[in-house]
Order: sequence, then C-alpha cells, then structure tokens
Amino acid sequence: MKVNIFSLLAGAIVFAASCKPSTNGSFEFMAIGDVPYHLPEDFSRFENMVQAINDYAPAFTIHVGDIKSGSTPCSDAYFEQIKGYFSEFEQPLIYTPGDNEWTDCHRPACGEYDPEERLDKLRQLFFSEGESQGKNPIALHTQNTYEGLEKFVENALWDKDGISFATIHVVGSNNNLKLDTLALNDEFFEREMASLFWLNRVFDLATEKNHRGIVLTIHAGLNYRSQEDTNGHLSFVNLLRERVAAFEKPVLLLYGDFHKFVVDKPLMDAQRKVLTNFTQVQTFGDRDMHAVRIRVNPANPNLFEIHQHFISGN
Repeated sequence: MKVNIFSLLAGAIVFAASCKPSTNGSFEFMAIGDVPYHLPEDFSRFENMVQAINDYAPAFTIHVGDIKSGSTPCSDAYFEQIKGYFSEFEQPLIYTPGDNEWTDCHRPACGEYDPEERLDKLRQLFFSEGESQGKNPIALHTQNTYEGLEKFVENALWDKDGISFATIHVVGSNNNLKLDTLALNDEFFEREMASLFWLNRVFDLATEKNHRGIVLTIHAGLNYRSQEDTNGHLSFVNLLRERVAAFEKPVLLLYGDFHKFVVDKPLMDAQRKVLTNFTQVQTFGDRDMHAVRIRVNPANPNLFEIHQHFISGN
C-alpha cells in the first residue's frame, strides 16, 4: 500500500537486521567506498578485501559509493561485474550510488553515456529487489514505497539492536547541480526533495522507536561552509544540522568521495559551537583499499567506536 508523501502518520514498519548475535546491544559493521578504481589490477585487491571482510564476519558491510573511478567505462558489463563481487560478501552488503557511476559518465573516458540513463541502469540492477546485496541479504525498507517517490529505490532504511541505519542518495560533483545558466536541473531538484524527505523519515522513526543512535550513509563529502545557492549540498546540510541538534543522541555519517580516512565533527550550531552528538567518517578509497570497522557499544556515551581495518596485502 502506498503512503502519501505529505502524510505525517507513520505506518508500522518492520526493519530486518542481521541475525548475527550481539552482546548487550554491541555489534560491529564495516564501511568501504571508492573501490575498485584502478583496473584491472584492483580486481584482485577487491577480491582480497571481500575475503578479509568475510573472514572477520561483521553484521553487515556498507559501500558508500563510487564502484569505479571517474575515468573508466560506465558499461553494463562493468556494473554486472561489480554486482557479482557484491554477491560474494557472506554478510549483507548495502550500497548507495556515488557520482562516478552516473553523474560523470558523460566523460569520453567513461563512454559518453547519458548520466540519467546510467542512473536508471543502477537502480534496475542493484536496487530493484528491495533488499541488500550479499549471499545472505536482508530486507530493506525503501523509499519507492511512498507515493510520488517510486523511482527512489536506492534510499533505504533498516535497523539493528536499537540503531537506525539509512542510505541517502547524495553525491559528489556538487550533487549533480549544474551551474550552467541553461541547465534545468530537474534531476537534482527531484532527488533533493526525495533526500530531504528521507532524512526527515530517518529522524522521525528513530525518535518514535526511541533508538539509541542513527547511522547515515551518503557518498558526498558535504560542503558545510557555503550558504550560496550554488552549493548542491546546502539544503541537505541545513536540514541535517536542524535534525541532529533536536535529536541529541549520537549520529554517525559515513561518506567517501575524497578517498582519505578522516574522522571529524563539522556540524556547528548557530553560535558556531560543535554539535557534539554528530560525527562523520570518511572511508579509505582509491589506492588505499582498506575498511573502516565501527563497533556499536551502548556502554560508551559516544556509542560509535571507529577503527581502521587494514586489509593485509592491499
């Protein structure tokens, strides 16, 4: 049954979670992104990464986007090859798109594809089943179940042991906001509307369920500074700031885009004081094919314990 986009009534939503047992609400998951990039040599390194993560057996793994570099073909065959690699993860693999696999596909080195056509292909191939990737997928609550948002199959919600998890399709390359005066930017404005709606849903549901914390996954390294209309992340950042401040409990944002492991606290309130309950983590990527391991520990007031997880041989 469809839910009207403007309805404020939240239906009962059952989120599936990994069946891996946890102790006192503690569990671990992995975050990776911006891999594989350098072909064909990175395929063997990606296989090594998959095996290492399988051996560690986290509750699940999140890929924050960019399944290719910005200078390799955006072909159907490549997308299908990556989907095949995703199917080798023993635990669930949840993926959100990056800019390299669609917004940048117009480049000659990428095959001069139409970006929106490539986005349609990603949605059909990776997100049409309403579940994660991996050998043992979990069901996901996806945004396409809401009236008027049927195309946004890639935005997902799930929870585990009192933690809300979500993917939201916000990408680098200025979030596909084109600054050419002739650009219509219909794709940007429609997806931005969907992203803001989904961000609100995440916080609303986490509040209703009295969850201990929230983990958000996007691809983009957000532009927190600019308040200009040319900033394709402006509305998302402003709403994020508002909802984090009101939620008060720990919020973790996972992202990629710039390929450097970084942990920081960039959100500030109106008095330019750090919002202490918000932390963002940028994954390794590009040449550095390693993972970030996050332990959810309810005994820790910060809730999320962040660890570098180096893949031997990579």
